[in-house]
Amino acid sequence: MHYPLGPLLWELAMRGPRRELLPEIAGPAVYRVAPGLDLRSISISGALQAAITRLARQPATLRDLADWPGLDRERATRLLNALYLQSGLIVSRSHPDAVRDTWF
Repeated sequence: MHYPLGPLLWELAMRGPRRELLPEIAGPAVYRVAPGLDLRSISISGALQAAITRLARQPATLRDLADWPGLDRERATRLLNALYLQSGLIVSRSHPDAVRDTWF
């Protein structure tokens, strides 16, 4: 018996124990949804769907995402992890907003 991993990885990212960004996408960065990402097999709520649609149109930092309606820092982190695990996240570290969002 075989089942697609996408829905399982989504649920793991959204409800699992990890509350911080995965190391591969952590740090100063700007995030955007990859064109052509297919999430039809995953049940996504209104606020998350709106955030995904907005991320497809404009890049955002984690700090920006946490301020969007229906999101806080943890939910935004989980969303980014879930999108990354779906191979649907573009991470830019050279974007001007990513360079400004550094701790140094």
